[in-house]
Parts: sequence; C-alpha cells; structure tokens
Amino acid sequence: MLRFKPCIFIAILLLSISSYGQQRDGSVLERRVTINQQNQTLTFILDQLSWQTGVYFSYNALLISGDKKYSIEASGKSLFTVLNNLFLDQNFKFTELENQVVISQKLPGENSSFAENDSIPIKYFFLSGKLIDYKKGNPIKYASVSVFNKPIGTISNIDGDFILKIHPNNILDTVIISSMGYSQIFITAYKILDEDILVMNPVSIRIKEVKVTATTPSQLLTNIRENLDKNYSNDTKLMTAFYRETVKQDGNYINVSEAIIEILKAPASKSYRDDLVRLLKGRRSPDVKPFWWLNFKLQGGPFTITKLDIIKNSESFIHKEYEELYKYTIGKVIWYNKNPVYVLQFQPISDLVFPVFVGEIYVHRETFAIVHANFHFDKNGLRKAESTMIKKKPKGVKARPSYVNYQVNYQQFNGKWHLANVRASIKFKIRSKRNKINSEYHSVSDLLITDIQPTELKRFTRNEIIKQNDVFVEMINHLDEKFWENYNIIKPDEDLRNAFKID
Repeated sequence: MLRFKPCIFIAILLLSISSYGQQRDGSVLERRVTINQQNQTLTFILDQLSWQTGVYFSYNALLISGDKKYSIEASGKSLFTVLNNLFLDQNFKFTELENQVVISQKLPGENSSFAENDSIPIKYFFLSGKLIDYKKGNPIKYASVSVFNKPIGTISNIDGDFILKIHPNNILDTVIISSMGYSQIFITAYKILDEDILVMNPVSIRIKEVKVTATTPSQLLTNIRENLDKNYSNDTKLMTAFYRETVKQDGNYINVSEAIIEILKAPASKSYRDDLVRLLKGRRSPDVKPFWWLNFKLQGGPFTITKLDIIKNSESFIHKEYEELYKYTIGKVIWYNKNPVYVLQFQPISDLVFPVFVGEIYVHRETFAIVHANFHFDKNGLRKAESTMIKKKPKGVKARPSYVNYQVNYQQFNGKWHLANVRASIKFKIRSKRNKINSEYHSVSDLLITDIQPTELKRFTRNEIIKQNDVFVEMINHLDEKFWENYNIIKPDEDLRNAFKID
C-alpha cells in the first residue's frame, strides 16, 4: 500500500490576547556629482568634486601633477564614474579611507581600480535602481539581479526596486538582470551607480510548437530524476541568506521580521539529512497595528521555508513513488532566463484523502534541471491541510487556510543548479462569534540566497540552530539604524516603507 509523503506546511499558532531603519551608507564613490570643466588643473577639478561630495582627495605629487590640465563633463554621475573618466587609460587606483579617497598607482599586473586597506572596514558599493517594462512602464517585480558567474545576488521588490551590495573588487564585473518574459540585461556593475531606472524589453516566450512534442510527461519526469546528481550539488555548501516574514490582518501590516541567516546545505542526494539553519542577526518592527483579540504566529520560520527546496526534499510531484497521484501535461516550451524550458503542469488525479498540490515546474530542455516551481493547494487540498497547518487556537475560534501558494527558483553556478529564492504566501480566515471576529490573516515569507561557499562544516552548535517549533518573531529584537551593513537583502517595497516609516 502506498505510504504518502507529507506535504510542506507552514504552521500557525493563534493565541488569545487579554483586554525599517536606515541602511548603512555605501561607498563615498557612489555619490552623484555634476561638473563641466574644460582645460582646468587637476587640483581645481578635485576641489570642485570635494565641494559637491564632502570627500577629500590625496595623491603622491611625484606621480600625479596637480597642475596638469583636464577636461571633464558629467551630469548626475557617480564620483566613481567621474574619476574613471578623469583618469581614463591611466594606471591609477582608488583607496577609500572614511571621507577620503587616495589616488595611487597600480602595481604591475593589478587589475582592480581599488586598493584594500587592512586598518578600516571595506566600504561596499550599494547598487540600486528600479526595473520597469519598456512598453507599459510597469515595475518588474521579483526579477533576479546577480553578479555574473558569482553566487552574489538579490531580487527586485514588488515596486521593481532593488539594492545589490558588492565588494569594491566586483565593481567592474558584469551584473545580469533577468525576469521571465523579458530580455536579460548585461551591465557593468559601476554603470548602475549612474542609472536610477533600468528598462527591460518584453520578448516573445514561445518556441516553435514542434519542439513541444519532443517528449512525454512520463519521460520528462524520468529524465529529471536521472539527472539530479549531475544537475545539483552533492557537496555541502554554506549559504548566506536573507529571510523576511510579514503578517497582515485585514490588509494592515501587523508585524515584519527579518534576518540574515546561514544555511548549512546538505548534499541534494542526501534527503534524509536536514539543512541546518542558524541566525546571524535579525530584527523585527514594532507592532504597526495591534492584534485584535488574536495573536497570529508562524512556527519554524527560516527552518520551515528551507523545506521548500523541492529537489533536496524530493517533493511528491517529482517523486517516482507518488507519480500516480498526479495528472501531468506539458503545456508549452518557453524562454526562461535565456534558456528553453518545458512547462510541466500537474494536478491531483482524484479527490484524495490527503492534500496534494496543483502547479507547474519549469524544466531546462537540455539538462532536465528544474529551474522554477510554482504550486498551491486547490479547494480540496486546503480543506485537507487545515488540521495540519493550524497547530493551536483558542476555544470557539474557527480558522481555515483560504490560500496557499509556494514559489521556488534555482540558479546555475559553477555548472550546478542551486536554490536561489523561495516565497510562501498563505492566507487564513479566522472567525469567532463570541468575540465578533471575522478577519483574514495574510503571511508572506521570503528567502533569498545571497552567497554560496564551499565548507568543511558538518554541523552548527545545538544552541544556535533554528528548529521547526521555534517562533521566529520571538527570537529577535526590534529594528535599529544601519542594521544590515553589507549584507544583501530584498529592498522593502513602498507599502512596507510607509507602514514602518523606513527611509
């Protein structure tokens, strides 16, 4: 007899109730300047730049002549761009020391425009911008923004805004911006310092229909399973990630919790080994609006959302043993991040006694790697999931899930596909005649992998591990100024900034 593998759940607690801060400044070389000087001395030009930016410049007068004349024209450009244009094709580098920039000569074979200084913390560049659609001008949400061939990245928020924090040594690297249905943008990192808006061009996503019939759903699933070891890493990785958990009651924000976490990622082939999660730093907002009668809490937080790695945890809709529970169809073949992918759709074959998902997975046409999954419960699934998802509620309170949707994305790095970001969006209807409660709670949890490194670590210490029964919001403190420093995050959208008065 088939033994069913439990679905992924984010559990809630309903408890009775009686009776964003500023980011740390990035590099001074991000500051914008406007200058138009023709045939002026270097000393005069640097004085003009210093007056505009509050940055002081120093250099070795034996190597650089302050009396040499230059011409420079720039409007609203970053100080980095202006200095590079000023010293175009000259062998100089820049060292940032608080509010001072030291201009010096590069050593033989040195490619970087920057020099590292061991005595002070390195100032990262904060690259920010807004992504919009070329035709309609609409913001492009949840687009991937990453450094080419490096495991460094972020995603845009619901307003299309993003912030990517990179080490100065990466400022000349290429940044790739990708979103389904749009041409990718390849741009040198430092050029983003001068761009407030980046326009993405829509593209047709269909390929010739003849290629859709190249395989059957059953064969595609077999190819996925047979290529798991080749497509996904079988080495332990140490991932740095940003996690955000928001809760709304009837459309009003109640709480936001955020954290930088580390994930000790077990090999994809070892599904019996849980990924381990530990907290590096976290913050939560003061309550925006008090809870009314009930306190809504999520269990597990960062630990639970790692279970949405459908490859590592072999979710039912890709597992051979449960294939008979689903009806599969190949809906179409599309372009996804410049790769042709099969869209494999699935739904339950009948009214089962346990909840299963409805959704679709995007399968790379050449390697058979799953690069994206979007799945949810239908009405039958929601009814069956109710008892498992709601762990605790006061007497006389009725609670049921009304919407459950999960999204998972993978990105390729060093020839292997790795977890990139995850989103869980869940709504609950809560009613109590006795207390005259009729509310909807909406929880959204986001996980963004911002860095991946090889590691020899085997475990985290027991007292620092986040466990399944932990209530994340109770583990962290209120927000403070300049909290995130150089860690990459998902930029708060306008709604969040308004709710918490985050600048």
